[in-house]
Amino acid sequence: MDYPTSNRVPPPSMHHQIPSHPSHQMHHPQHPLLSNQLQPINSETHTSMWLDDPYAVSNTSISQRDSGFNSRAASLRSIESTVTSTTGPIHHGSTTTSGYEQIPPPPSLPPDHENIHPQYTEMQPAPVLQSRPDPSQVIPDLLNLLMEEDSVIVREAIQLTYMLVKDGGEGRSEVIRNRDLIQTLLESFSKDVGDGKITCLLASLFHAISQQQEGLRVILDCGGIPRLIQILDSPDNTVNFVVTILHNFLIVLQEQSANEIDRYNGTQSFINLLHSSNDKLLTLVSDCLLKMSIYNLNSKLFIQNSKECVQCLLYIFDTTKYDKLLLTISKLFPIISSGNEIIKRIFLQLNALSIFEKQIRLTKSIRIRHNCLIALRNISDQATRMREVDSLIQQLAGILLTDDHQSILCSLGILSNLTADNKINKSLLVKLNGVQTLMQKLMMNADGNDDLIEAALCTLRHVTARHDLENEAREAIRKSYGIGNIVKLLRDKNFKEHWGIIKATVGLIKNLSLSPSIISQLCEQNAVRRLIELLINIDRERAKIFDENKQYLHQFDVIIEIILGALNNLAKDLSCKSIIKEMNCISIIIRYSNIPPCSLQQISSILLKELNIDRDRNQLNDSSSHQQFNNNNNNNNHTIDSRHIRQQ
Repeated sequence: MDYPTSNRVPPPSMHHQIPSHPSHQMHHPQHPLLSNQLQPINSETHTSMWLDDPYAVSNTSISQRDSGFNSRAASLRSIESTVTSTTGPIHHGSTTTSGYEQIPPPPSLPPDHENIHPQYTEMQPAPVLQSRPDPSQVIPDLLNLLMEEDSVIVREAIQLTYMLVKDGGEGRSEVIRNRDLIQTLLESFSKDVGDGKITCLLASLFHAISQQQEGLRVILDCGGIPRLIQILDSPDNTVNFVVTILHNFLIVLQEQSANEIDRYNGTQSFINLLHSSNDKLLTLVSDCLLKMSIYNLNSKLFIQNSKECVQCLLYIFDTTKYDKLLLTISKLFPIISSGNEIIKRIFLQLNALSIFEKQIRLTKSIRIRHNCLIALRNISDQATRMREVDSLIQQLAGILLTDDHQSILCSLGILSNLTADNKINKSLLVKLNGVQTLMQKLMMNADGNDDLIEAALCTLRHVTARHDLENEAREAIRKSYGIGNIVKLLRDKNFKEHWGIIKATVGLIKNLSLSPSIISQLCEQNAVRRLIELLINIDRERAKIFDENKQYLHQFDVIIEIILGALNNLAKDLSCKSIIKEMNCISIIIRYSNIPPCSLQQISSILLKELNIDRDRNQLNDSSSHQQFNNNNNNNNHTIDSRHIRQQ
């Protein structure tokens, strides 16, 4: 039976949807994965929302009738507002003709109703989801589609593959296990037509695959890393995925992936990304550089010699306020700054001292502070002639008063280098009561950390000579009752195991003996006897390595020269001079005075003169030993500058 044509209101058109036209041709109209043709509708189970309920058509205006969009069902809608001429309750579907015409039930829908009223199809309820196809059956079809030349088809196939991987489960596992599919996806990068859509979609797909270790391995085995490195110059929305994938590689596969990245110049590609303004991307890139420097030696050397890398990192470190980025970059600085002297000078030229000092002062992160201090300690051996470092020295002197052991240790190393050959820095540290603080740390850790003891001793040795306030520095040590602790180190520390400490201690005693008021205290603390015992032991060891390893001879000669210089200063006191003559060391001093001219020979001759000993009348009886010694020194005839030796 047909609908009445007089009162039937046609359904409104849907402006927000475009009906499908029979003439529209799909790329693959018969392929089940890509076809978007409508499926047949079961007329027994399907009901259009326009035909929800065969309600009566009133004689009111069209605008007052129910359009079918109301949330309540048609059988529950109120129709009282549209009826004014009836009496008594009106029931839906009543046979009474007053006010309403009775409408018969609609006929069954024709088979081609989709083409007659396409908007009906657009408003259909979602069909019942059918069971997902087996991924192993879908993947062959995806492979065929990915091999098409049409970029639109390839992009749709990649999207379907992405949906399989994103859903996880068996679908993702099947994709990862299929090497041919992974290889084809990697080759699909070349099918991007220049708009970056395929590249971005593939990057997001491989990012999802890289969430599993098996996925990373299959990407690596299929040559995925060089493909990924090639697209690191893409826009940020793509690069974010690519950098995250490479970061996942470095976290999971470490050395294996780092070697592969280095093989295809990935380190330089990471450095190029440091020009980005995206803090989160910079954090990932910086951590990739950090891991590359840890897992690959070539990358570490490359980073340590890259001025561009240092310049970008320092700029970011000085300008950003993103804590994660600050922490990540701060971890890189100790590694880079441990390189050669050239890169250290680059740090200094780029104002690294001020940048690090600012971060040490402002940061609340103890890890960032430690990393900055380590980097400063590494580059400070090239900063001995730097000017305007007063603020840094004040900051370091303040750190010495804290309980942070790591920060104290680094600060001592920095102060040792900055005061090595700089009169202004030496005097400034004395004015800041740095000597008293150093003695306090030394006495508190006399039996503790050797690195701390050595750094403190070296700094004290530097500030007790060759500047305007050297006497004040020596007096500060005397007033702190620390001379006994200093001499005690000569007894407690074996020079074979604590060479640096012994050398710094002897140098400090040599400087302290420049003050006549301190010589008597040194003599009371048996400093002379300790020095002579050390001289005899080192001379004995020097003879042992004479024919074994000549590279250590210079180190022995330097410390012997410092010991003889200290004895020369002490010999100005009569009691000390008597002790030197009594002990069995004159023959050693005479032997060194007879070697070819050098600084060691000169200090030996000066000491003999101070002791009033004529070396010509006190020649060694063992001429063979004397001749052997001279033959060796003919091969090592060079001047040793012992006046001021920095501890690195």
